[in-house]
Amino acid sequence: MAEPRTYAELQACLLAWLDDSSANVNPAECVGLAERRLTRLLNVPEMEATTTLDASVATIDLPADFREVRECTLNASPRIALEQTSMATLRALFPSSRVGQPRAYAISGSSLLVAPSPDGLYTITLSYKQAIPALSDSNPNNWLLDKHPDLYVAASLAMAEFRGWNDARLPMLKSWYDELIDEVNEAGKRARHGSGPIRMRPSVTDGFGLGSGAAGLGDGATQFLVDG
Repeated sequence: MAEPRTYAELQACLLAWLDDSSANVNPAECVGLAERRLTRLLNVPEMEATTTLDASVATIDLPADFREVRECTLNASPRIALEQTSMATLRALFPSSRVGQPRAYAISGSSLLVAPSPDGLYTITLSYKQAIPALSDSNPNNWLLDKHPDLYVAASLAMAEFRGWNDARLPMLKSWYDELIDEVNEAGKRARHGSGPIRMRPSVTDGFGLGSGAAGLGDGATQFLVDG
C-alpha cells in the first residue's frame, strides 16, 4: 500500500497493517488518540502559530488550539514582550484595583490574564504552540500527514496495540514510534535553528528591574523591548 495522504487512506492503512479480522479496532478513534499524544510530544516549527488578541480587558480567551506560550508581545511603540508569571505572582504584584499598560501575564485554564488591568485599547501578539489539526472527513489532511505519514501510521498503530490487539508486538512498535518522534523533533530543531551553534545574546531592556514587592511594578518596571 502506498503512503497514506488522506484521512481515509490513513484509516485504510491502519486496518491493513493490523490485518486481523478479529481485531475490534475503530481506526478513527486510534487516529484521534494518536493526535492527542503527538501534540504533547512533538515540538516542531509547524506547530507554532501567531494570532492577535484584544487586550483591552484583563481576561482574554485563548485560541481553541492553544497548548503553550512561545511569546506574548504588547503591540505598543516600541513593542514590549510581556513578562510571564504565575497566577500567585500576578495577584501579588498587581492588585485588582490597579490599572495601566499591561506588563505581565499568566495563564489560567483557557484564559490569558494580563496585569495591570488595561487602562485603554491594546492588542497582544501571541506566539504559541498549537495542537495538531485533527483529521476528519471534512479535514482530510494536515501538515503532519503530508510530511511524516510514517509517524502517523506508527502512532495510530500504537493506539490499536494499547487496546490489546496484539500485545506481543507492542514493545517493538513502541520502540519504532519513539524513534520516529525523536527523529521528527530533531529535524524540527534543525529547521528552527539551522546547523550552526546557538549564541547567547544579552536581553534588551529599558534598564530597570522587575519589582518583587506586593506593591507591584512601579516606575522601575521591566519592559522587555522587541526589535522592530
